[in-house]
Amino acid sequence: MLCPADLSAGPLQGLEPDTMTETFYARMPTPDEAEQLELPAGEPVMVLQRRTYTGDGRVVEFARGVHAASRFSWTYTFKIPD
Repeated sequence: MLCPADLSAGPLQGLEPDTMTETFYARMPTPDEAEQLELPAGEPVMVLQRRTYTGDGRVVEFARGVHAASRFSWTYTFKIPD
């Protein structure tokens, strides 16, 4: 995993992304999330987590987004290899 010192020298030269894993799941929001997202009572959130790896398995990105379920949509397009 990267630490702040890894980022202090500028771009991550030589760390080319190779593989990405995304995980989606639904859950009830925390009180802070419900307030920040202005959610009505009882509305769940969708959580999207992404980890991006180099070819040798080093994690170069981790991201997590929390979204109101009623305003969440995700679309993928993949090229099918021959």
